[in-house]
Amino acid sequence: MHWLFASAILYTLVAGYALHIIDDSHLWHIVSITNMSIATVLLVLFPVRCVWAAIRTSPAEIAGVSRAQGALAKCTHKMLYYLTGLVLVSGFLMVPHGYLLFGLWYIETPFDDEVITQHWFDIHRYACYALAGSVALHMAAVVKHQWISKTNVVQRMT
Repeated sequence: MHWLFASAILYTLVAGYALHIIDDSHLWHIVSITNMSIATVLLVLFPVRCVWAAIRTSPAEIAGVSRAQGALAKCTHKMLYYLTGLVLVSGFLMVPHGYLLFGLWYIETPFDDEVITQHWFDIHRYACYALAGSVALHMAAVVKHQWISKTNVVQRMT
């Protein structure tokens, strides 16, 4: 499930930022609907991902990693979960008039009031900045542990 979320989060982060620079209205609409649709699937799967993370047996600690580094990794992982949840929820709540899931099924959203949706949009924007930074930190740690420290950390990601 890690790789499903990782690839979807990367896509939605890139697509979300791309929406600010896409000029073609048809392309913008396709990217927007795809972005919201993938995020909706993640929103539904997110509780399952959280339960799985809570009940699964954690992999053994990596040899040679200090306690401080291990604690930082755990803190960063928790931050990734919190920020992902915040981005998914705020992204759904900021949409004012519903949307078509993958262009097929209408999904109603709870708020039409522009003040409320703008509030959720602001939260979503800053949460996306924080999530993008946390993902970059996570990816840098993977590069460090996989290819510099040679700990084969990628194998541990589920």
